[in-house]
Amino acid sequence: MGVVVASLWTLAGFAWNGALSAAPQQPVRYAPPAVEIDTGVDLDLAEVAVEVDWMVNDPRGWRVDLDQFTLRIVEPGIGGTTSMDSKGHIGMAYDAEDLALITEEAWTVLGPRFAAVGGTLQDQRTWIVLHELGHLLGHPHVDCPAAGQMAPVMRGANFELGDCTYNVWPHPMS
Repeated sequence: MGVVVASLWTLAGFAWNGALSAAPQQPVRYAPPAVEIDTGVDLDLAEVAVEVDWMVNDPRGWRVDLDQFTLRIVEPGIGGTTSMDSKGHIGMAYDAEDLALITEEAWTVLGPRFAAVGGTLQDQRTWIVLHELGHLLGHPHVDCPAAGQMAPVMRGANFELGDCTYNVWPHPMS
């Protein structure tokens, strides 16, 4: 007499349907935004696109398709962006154009405000990309929810933490 198992179990990334062979589950993939490099910016488009794809598909990211948007790396001063020294905008989002601008400087140089809180260049890139894409998704700036809580990625100046703890992700606990 045999027993038929009709449920589907998932454990450690494998699906089991009662058969003796296990097949790995496919991770959810989200479409990244189109990536552009502005004239005069000396970055490799393919390398930037791979990194943006990683940010978008990390489980701590926004967890939505972002292919309706364009992310463009520009020189400071383009589209309202400024240099890090001016403590202005190293990124800007333009809802009407579905466009996020990130300065070349924000992509290539660890800024003093990120360095002061123990951040890395990778952290800075991740925060600015996800922050500006968050604006395109309709998320406004928010304040620190409470002392000791992780800074929301949509904090107006995540690198100026106030009472929050350091964070660069929309869903940091994933």
